[in-house]
Amino acid sequence: MIIDVTDLHKSFGDHEVLAGINCSVAEQEVVCVIGPSGSGKSTFLRCLNLLEEVTSGEVVIDGHSLTDRRVKIDAVRAEIGMVFQQFNLFPHKSVIENIMLAPMKVRRLSKAAARDRGRALLKKVGLEEKENAYPGSLSGGQQQRVAIARALAMEPKIMLFDEPTSSLDPELVGEVLAVMKNLALEGMTMVVVTHEMGFAREVGDRVLFMDGGVLVEEGSPQEIFDNPQHERTQAFLNKVL
Repeated sequence: MIIDVTDLHKSFGDHEVLAGINCSVAEQEVVCVIGPSGSGKSTFLRCLNLLEEVTSGEVVIDGHSLTDRRVKIDAVRAEIGMVFQQFNLFPHKSVIENIMLAPMKVRRLSKAAARDRGRALLKKVGLEEKENAYPGSLSGGQQQRVAIARALAMEPKIMLFDEPTSSLDPELVGEVLAVMKNLALEGMTMVVVTHEMGFAREVGDRVLFMDGGVLVEEGSPQEIFDNPQHERTQAFLNKVL
């Protein structure tokens, strides 16, 4: 298992957002996390690379316990790509410069090598003609595809997606999901928090349903969508499907 989470708790003051999550993710597995707003999905994802400090429990990434104070967290984070709802691109840098930045700073890649990698990734996400454009001139879907390319530029072992299509116009959602689908086909380990039930059903190897800070139910897409066992899962899916 490349991700192993044991009894994960996260509180903000007196408010417990995660109330004892246990789960694991195998290499090359695509795990989709679904559930109502406020169920703790995004907080769970952010705990997987310690963007949120864990209150208690353990998160182990590729054999490294993030809750061990001796672990070099930046080295572990370098192996984890993350794509957010907001694109977080540097507006004053061109598309290719956004993608080149981290490999040069963190991986010590030469400028030429980083540019070559960036161009290959732009081709991968269908935006090779946009390398010299600036984020402000791109559509939301294009910006999100650049954000995916930027995360991939670090050659991560794991990709985390936090509702990557939720801020996009409906007609732009498909182009981002297509890129993610191709990543899954290539064997990228992915944890995806999503409202896109069609994507979870088609691409996910496993689906986790969260509510109230707990993992209510998990199973294959067929098990969760066609035959959910828990009444809370049933009620949620009746509303969204």
